Amino acid sequence: MNLNLLPFLAIFPFIGAALAFVLGKQQRGLAFWVAEIVGLSLFLASVLLAIQYTTPITLDYTWLTFGTTALPFGLYVDGLSIVMLLIATGLGLLDIHFAHDYMAEDKDQARYYAKVLFFIGGMILLVMAKDMIGVFVGWEFMGLASYLLISFWHRQKAPADAGMQAFLYTRFGDIFIFAAIGLLFYFVGTLDLLQINNLAKVGVIDHQVALVIAVFIFIGAIGKSGQFPLFPWLMNAMEGPTTVSALIHGATMVNAGIYIVARLFDFYLSTEALLVVASVGALSAFIGATSALVQTEMKKVLAYSTMSHLALAFVGLGVGSLAAGMMHLVNHAVFKALLFLSVGGVILAAHHQKDVWQLGGLRTKLPLLAALMAIGGLSLSGIAPFSGFFSKDAVLTAALLNPETQGLIATLATLAALLSIAYFGRLWLLMFQGEPRNATLHEQIHAPSLFWIALPLAIMALITLGLSFYQAEIAQFITGKAEVSAHVDGLLTGLMIGLSLLALIVFGFYAKDLTLVKKMAQHPFLRMIHQLLFHGYYVEAMIGWFSKQVIVEGFAKAMAWTDKHIVDAVINGFLPTTQAIFKRLQTTQTGLIGDYMGMMVTGLAVLMLVAMMVGV
Repeated sequence: MNLNLLPFLAIFPFIGAALAFVLGKQQRGLAFWVAEIVGLSLFLASVLLAIQYTTPITLDYTWLTFGTTALPFGLYVDGLSIVMLLIATGLGLLDIHFAHDYMAEDKDQARYYAKVLFFIGGMILLVMAKDMIGVFVGWEFMGLASYLLISFWHRQKAPADAGMQAFLYTRFGDIFIFAAIGLLFYFVGTLDLLQINNLAKVGVIDHQVALVIAVFIFIGAIGKSGQFPLFPWLMNAMEGPTTVSALIHGATMVNAGIYIVARLFDFYLSTEALLVVASVGALSAFIGATSALVQTEMKKVLAYSTMSHLALAFVGLGVGSLAAGMMHLVNHAVFKALLFLSVGGVILAAHHQKDVWQLGGLRTKLPLLAALMAIGGLSLSGIAPFSGFFSKDAVLTAALLNPETQGLIATLATLAALLSIAYFGRLWLLMFQGEPRNATLHEQIHAPSLFWIALPLAIMALITLGLSFYQAEIAQFITGKAEVSAHVDGLLTGLMIGLSLLALIVFGFYAKDLTLVKKMAQHPFLRMIHQLLFHGYYVEAMIGWFSKQVIVEGFAKAMAWTDKHIVDAVINGFLPTTQAIFKRLQTTQTGLIGDYMGMMVTGLAVLMLVAMMVGV
């Protein structure tokens, strides 16, 4: 294996980001071509690394030395790292290619492509890091890049607020990652990911300490991957360009949380933290799936879908199946990038209209986009023989076979998996079927470029189909061991029947006449349920209320009480004391020279007496 590929992959994205910015400022079109060449180079390097891979490889460096303590900074590549590299660089390249037309009219292309390459570089650094220091650096690079890209149109209030929200939500989780690093350094004595796994397997790490560290790391993963309760930022991140959404939801950001749990899987197996992972994952999957059912903005439907499907990957890991969790992550990365960029093609063709209720009948105008998006949606829905079907089956089977998760966790995960066909079917039908609901807009819609827009979508559609035939091989490449795929009798049949029934219901409601849907929307109880789901169970509102009323207002009230009852009390308490001292001293001011002379003689006598006593 060519060892130079690892430093190249770690450094070149950041060099490319600087070149894209500098050259793009000189000539706007150069920024894209720099990004395209850098993206292609990174992908080819990842492919070459995968072809040459035989055994894990390590490169060790020193990050910082102080006294006798040295902080390591190493690179480590195995099957898991290579698969994540292929996702980040491959989907990143296709996203950059797609952006040629999508961002063509934007004046800040230099800034955009520089940030995109920086974003991809952060993900590459994260998945190749051998220790928690490198993981944290890549983790924070992506956090910074996500803030900069979500708020790319920062002159508008909504994107600026969305970027700040993403920054704050993910930073909250990052505090726990930082705390976990400190605990690992103090109690375990190493930050090396491989050593942490090995020490956990032999039972050297204290069980309670390991549980706390595992939960802390998972809280950071919750923030990064948009899981309950830190998911509102993921929905509001839709204020950024759609190409950024595809990067965040498919190639980079949200995958980071699942990756870190997968990288430390042996460590998690040694604690009860996997049950926490499965529980939060099942709840997040259900919340995301049900909330996606009622969204009106097409990108938010996919955003809630991302929350739900990443949660299913967490469920796979949480029930003890590294292969199931990671395969669903891989499948999701491809079909979600396909879906987001398909929606981006529709948005571009529809003059940046995102409301599905303003569309309809686009199948005749955009037949290719309709077909490509359907492929991604069928995989997301878990319809055989598309790739999502196999990884969903593996996750649900693992949940049902695990005695600790057979009840509520398996039920919520199964419901979330079934609802995928409902919310995607609704989205696709409202966009492409029926009659146009905005005739003026419909007339202005034009088919996007085949080379710049349709080509990357077609490639992702082919990959989505091709992954179906290599699920076991990829899982073995990731885990390093062959896992026999288990099935629960009747599960596949039941899922297919359930999906078919849901598909028929959705088709009946949305395909032709929307009268029934509109009537149902007028019912008070259903309207209340609709509002609950539309606002994501009001989690964002509750977090906002708690932050403002409890934390901010509580802190302000505490400071006000302290100022009034302690600071002011101390200062005001000096007044009587100083007045009493003044009155005492005032009595000494008689104005008589004899009195003053007597005091002076008395004072000198006291001083002489003290001096004599000291001398003795």
